[in-house]
Amino acid sequence: MKWSLLFLLLAGCSSTPYEALVGEYESGTETTYLRISRAESATAPDPLADLTAETAAAQVRWEQALAVAPTTGLAESATPPPVESLATSLELPGLVALVLARNPGIDAAAQAVKATREKYPQAVALDSVLQQYNAFTKQLDTRIGPTSHKGMNAMSLPFPDALALKGKLVSEEIDIAASRLEIAKRDAITAMHEAYFDLLFVDQGIAINREQQALLEQMIAVAQTKVRTDRSKYQGLIMAQVELSKLANAIITLEEQRETVIARINTMLNLAPDGALAAPSPAPVTAETQSLDSWYEKALAGRQELLTQRLRIVRTKTMIELASRIANPDVSLGTSYFEDRMRLSSGTGEAQPAFTPQRELNHRQTPQFGERNAYIREVTVRVTGMESMLTGMEDRTRLAVKKAHFALERAERSIGLYRDSLLPQAQQSLEAAAAGYRAGSVDFLTFLDTERTLLRFRLEEKRAARDQGVALAHLNQLSGKIR
Repeated sequence: MKWSLLFLLLAGCSSTPYEALVGEYESGTETTYLRISRAESATAPDPLADLTAETAAAQVRWEQALAVAPTTGLAESATPPPVESLATSLELPGLVALVLARNPGIDAAAQAVKATREKYPQAVALDSVLQQYNAFTKQLDTRIGPTSHKGMNAMSLPFPDALALKGKLVSEEIDIAASRLEIAKRDAITAMHEAYFDLLFVDQGIAINREQQALLEQMIAVAQTKVRTDRSKYQGLIMAQVELSKLANAIITLEEQRETVIARINTMLNLAPDGALAAPSPAPVTAETQSLDSWYEKALAGRQELLTQRLRIVRTKTMIELASRIANPDVSLGTSYFEDRMRLSSGTGEAQPAFTPQRELNHRQTPQFGERNAYIREVTVRVTGMESMLTGMEDRTRLAVKKAHFALERAERSIGLYRDSLLPQAQQSLEAAAAGYRAGSVDFLTFLDTERTLLRFRLEEKRAARDQGVALAHLNQLSGKIR
């Protein structure tokens, strides 16, 4: 553009006599140079306007992505049921949908993403062309006449790559906030799974204890008849009454525990802690056949904490790149007009008005000087520490996966053992002991022992089923998704 301007100016000068150019200048009419300058200014591209538009378009893309795209890595949830329906029907998919829609922690993380998104226009505004007004003295205040000032314009032109790096920082910060939103959703869903399986186990425990209580009451009636006819000892009846009291106490404890679990669920749904909830529907847990190595790979690739740490490292490297880029400061262009009409005492002529364009680099803001250069070195060292922290997080993730996988395998083995072997045998033993006691071939204490054994096996089988669901939820949490 400069060469074309010079060429056109020379061409204009060659075709226009010098006297004519002088006449144009003195008459104040539009000169050839001014016409060429205006034409060049009208056709020159504005890089800052293009960068501003590009940054605004990036903000729009993020707004659209957050509005239509669900959280990555999480299964699509069903439509949330009405809150009032929880008192009559309680199912796990409905609770998952409700916790995504009503959980305060998830809403807070979503608002944090929206707040971070508003940094886009701030990044543009901070690096727009900076206009500043500078006042300078027209003449010294000698108290021999009025003093006056004239303005001087100056602007700072940021380099496009620095503005692009700042926009990249905003994008990376939004990525981190979005990852935190995924963590909030994932953890809330995992906590809902744990509470649901706890509630299911408590309800099943209450039902089992009541069944055993009814059976024991029947056998106590038989024992009382035998005591009255002197066919049984009174000691067995006393032991039966003690066992019955223990079952009643266990039921009371489980009912209180149920109220606590209900309060957990209601709190996650932003409801009153003592809100009524229906009995949970059984939630079948699909047995996972994936190997431990497969879970390792999924956790290292999909766990949001690891993704967030990687994003922090990338963002810190971008900050270092931007700080190093600012080492070459932005160009500052200024124009000033100074008019000096004072005459020297020696009688020299009046000085001509001075119109001075300036181009300067503000070295006081560069990081090579003083503490700023040391700060860049400090952040560079911190990146190495962040990478070491990431390695430690990956090691702890493998350990957590190992523990959760062991808990899942142990629960599955226990379920198979109780359902296929121990429970059928204990049930047969109890039936035989009850028949033998009625016939008089088995004493009451033997019947109580078999009854306690069956009760323990039934409760342990339900507890193993609860542990299976919780362990699977933890594995999915570590892998970054919930099924």
